[in-house]
Amino acid sequence: MQTLRTIRRTRELTFLDLALLTGIPARVLAEAEYGLRHLSHHEAETIAFVLGIPPTAIRPLPPQTQARSGLKPLALAAGLATTLALLSLFGEGGQRFQHHLITVALQQVSSLLSSQTEPAPEMTGQASRTVIPTILPFTEQRKGATLVIPPSLPTLPPPEALAPLVAPLPSSARTPAVPQFYLDEAGPHGCPVQPATGRVVITQGYGVGSHTPTAIWGAIDLAVDGNGDGVAEPEASWYAPVVATHDGRVRVTLDSYPAGHHVWVLAADGIWRTGYSHLAIVTVIDGQQIQAGDMIGLMGSTGFASGPHLDYQVWRGEVNIDPTTLVGCDR
Repeated sequence: MQTLRTIRRTRELTFLDLALLTGIPARVLAEAEYGLRHLSHHEAETIAFVLGIPPTAIRPLPPQTQARSGLKPLALAAGLATTLALLSLFGEGGQRFQHHLITVALQQVSSLLSSQTEPAPEMTGQASRTVIPTILPFTEQRKGATLVIPPSLPTLPPPEALAPLVAPLPSSARTPAVPQFYLDEAGPHGCPVQPATGRVVITQGYGVGSHTPTAIWGAIDLAVDGNGDGVAEPEASWYAPVVATHDGRVRVTLDSYPAGHHVWVLAADGIWRTGYSHLAIVTVIDGQQIQAGDMIGLMGSTGFASGPHLDYQVWRGEVNIDPTTLVGCDR
């Protein structure tokens, strides 16, 4: 387990950098780092998401309170209300089952409330009773009346008895979803840029401009089009999340030339590797094992770059591969 200061400094982040990325005020981050306050669950989870680490790696989280247990009777009552409303649509058979269901549900609510606020009733030789004041179903409710729930209730009718009340839903064949990231003989598939809004576009193609000769510099440049005009904008591209397109081990190089902050992801088979250049911030550490879709950094313009973008390379052994048909960022 590392301190917030260690985690922040290993990624070369200032308080203002981390505040900009997480939305947590820099003053709050500084107070937490110097031990003047504790991070809340939400704050710890936000920082962990941005840095690509589990929340428990920052500090032990405070125990959750037990206040939510009081919501169980309310949740049960809400579900009961919905069920009763639907049963009323099924005529006399549904209304008979309504009365039975009310009795069962009220017993459950009473049991939950008594277990949270009162000690269990003392058992005597006579059958015990649970009394709920002034609650009767529908038109049977009267002022000052009480509903007596017997200790034993008839069991619920079998499912086949309720079958006529509920029309079966039509079955429909579902088409299996294509995974967002996968690795096959063609290479790693998936878009390495995952912005919250906007569309990822190719700003410089494979074998064009600075991406020649392809045997050495083959890559594509990706950035974010924020307004839908098909052209990337710097304000939409800055700090867009960059993710790994396949599982592997990380190699990090900071302040390199011309790639700036650069990350390699090396597949376990020793064949495939992908490169991610010009990152503003790297959120992984050298040697870390990651999975496809894990965030490795944020888009930037470090190194030799004219603006914020991602230079994305795919290699099969020592052969540079054109990733244009693999990224699928326009889907």
